[in-house]
Amino acid sequence: MKYILIINSGSATLKFKLFELKSLKSAASGIVERIGLGGSFMESKIGHRELKINHAVRNHEEAFNLVLNQLSKISNLKSEISLVGHRVVHGGEEFIKPTVVTPAVLKKLSKYDKLSPLHNPANLMGIKACQKLLPRAKNVAVFDTGFYSTLPDFAYTYAIPVDFYKKYDVRRYGFHGISHEYVAGEAAKVLKKPLTKLNLITCHLGSGASITAIRAGKAVDTSMGFTPLEGLVMSTRSGDLDPAIPLYLIRELKIKPEEVDNILNKKSGLLGLSGFSDMREVLTAAGYSVAGFKSKKVSAEKKRLAKLALEVFVYRIKKYLGAYSAILEKVDAIIFTAGIGERNKTVRDLITKNLKIFGKSRILVIPTNEELMIARKIKVL
Repeated sequence: MKYILIINSGSATLKFKLFELKSLKSAASGIVERIGLGGSFMESKIGHRELKINHAVRNHEEAFNLVLNQLSKISNLKSEISLVGHRVVHGGEEFIKPTVVTPAVLKKLSKYDKLSPLHNPANLMGIKACQKLLPRAKNVAVFDTGFYSTLPDFAYTYAIPVDFYKKYDVRRYGFHGISHEYVAGEAAKVLKKPLTKLNLITCHLGSGASITAIRAGKAVDTSMGFTPLEGLVMSTRSGDLDPAIPLYLIRELKIKPEEVDNILNKKSGLLGLSGFSDMREVLTAAGYSVAGFKSKKVSAEKKRLAKLALEVFVYRIKKYLGAYSAILEKVDAIIFTAGIGERNKTVRDLITKNLKIFGKSRILVIPTNEELMIARKIKVL
C-alpha cells in the first residue's frame, strides 16, 4: 500500500493526515500540540482507534518522529509514504502551483518568512523534519496564497507609492486559499453545476476568518491582504482599521512597532473587545445558549461587551457580503465553513438575517478539508 501524508505545521503544533494514495481514503489523522512548550502531547485517530499520548516534544523533528512512530502501527510507512504534502501559508507571486521542494526551493521560500513570520518558518520546519526522517518521499508545498493568483491588479493593488510594490512586494495576497478553493468545489457538486458557471462568496470563519469572492470558479477578491491581519474581526486579530491608528499608538504610548503588531494580532478582535477569544464564550456571555458548552455567569458589563463584540463581528461580515455581491452582481451561493462557520448556527443566522439583496442565493454549510484538497493537488505529481 502506498500513502500520501499531509502536514500542516504551526509554530507550536503539527497536524497530520494520512491518505491511501489510490483512493484518497483517510487512514489516520491527528495533531501534536505545545511543541517546544511544557505539557506537549499528541492526539491521533488511526482507523476507529483514538489515542492521546503525553510526551515531551522539543522541536518539529521530534514531533514528526512521534507521528511516524504512531503511524508505524499501520505498516512500514518509511517505505510506503511516497508523497508528503505541506500547507505553506505564503508563496508570494513566485509560487502559485504545488511545488516539489528542493534545496533551491527551500532557500527561496525562506525569504517569505518576513511576509508571514507567524506561519512560514513553522511550515518550513515541518518540511525539513520530513526530509530528514522520510528521505525517500517526495515533499510538495501547496500554498494558501496560490488560489489568489487570479486576483485582478486593481483588486490586489494598494493605493500607496507603486515602488513599494515593485521593490518590497507590498500587495494583497490573500490567505486560507486552500480552504476557500475546497469548499467552492464542493459547492459546485451540491448545486450540480460546473464551478466555472458559478459565482460564490465563501466565508471561512474560525479563529482566523476571511471571505472570498469567486467568479466563474476564480477568486477575484478576498478580505485578507498583505498579511492575515486585514479584513474581518477575528479571535485575536483586529481586522480592518484606520492605518493611522498604529502610528498614533506608537507616538502616544511611546511603544515599539513590534508591540503594536502584538496588540493587533494577539490582543484585539473578539478578545480585545470582550475578554473572550472563543466565539462560544462570547455567545454564552452575550446570553445565547451553545449546545455542549457550559456557560459562565458574567457581570452586566461583560455581557454588554460580549454583545458588542458579536455585533461588530457580524456587522463586518455583512459589509463584506454586500461589497462582494456588488462586485459579482449575481451570487449563486454563500458558503460557510471552518469552526464558527460550520458549527455555529446562531452566528450564521445573525449574519444572514434580512439579507434580501441576495434573493435566491443558496446558503450552504460545507465542512472544509484542507488536507484532502492538498492530497488531490499533489496526487498527480
